[in-house]
Amino acid sequence: MPDSMDSNSASTDLTALAINAVAGPGGGLSVSELHGAVIGIAVANLQTFSLQALVDLLGADALSSEADLAPFVNESLAALLAQDMSFMPLLPDDDEPLDDQLEALAAWSASFLAGLVAGLAVVDSSMASLPEEAQEIVRDFSAIAQVEVDASDTDAAADFLQLAEFVKVGTLLVMSVLNDVPDDSGE
Repeated sequence: MPDSMDSNSASTDLTALAINAVAGPGGGLSVSELHGAVIGIAVANLQTFSLQALVDLLGADALSSEADLAPFVNESLAALLAQDMSFMPLLPDDDEPLDDQLEALAAWSASFLAGLVAGLAVVDSSMASLPEEAQEIVRDFSAIAQVEVDASDTDAAADFLQLAEFVKVGTLLVMSVLNDVPDDSGE
């Protein structure tokens, strides 16, 4: 299990940064929601991450200082852009109850969509202008955001893993579709 330990270590580090970035237990913002919003904004425009769009979306009261938020955003973006494709939505560990993991995946997906809308607004775009491939993934994420699965079902754990992997791949696909800008510096 060395591979999962490395992944869990990176996830733990990102979780610790996220905990520092949220205003506290009274803020009502989960680690998964913060991560989903950051990734949604980033996917909309990799060229420039808008910290102001994040603050406007989540509310200044839900976030701690910019000094605490910046390391989380930077690490989240580094993971998203990692060449080894190790990016994963920030969700509770595997040893947490499956209901909590499913709830976090739904919250991550909803926050990703909200972040995507906020990020698109920064670049004067909208969901309606997305390519069909991206719109299809957005519809799927919307359904995942509303998922209600019976965790006692024997297939629930496998279903969760498939959904989490789909969200990972879908996120990377939307990022690639929206940021596939031809390099015209050589022309």
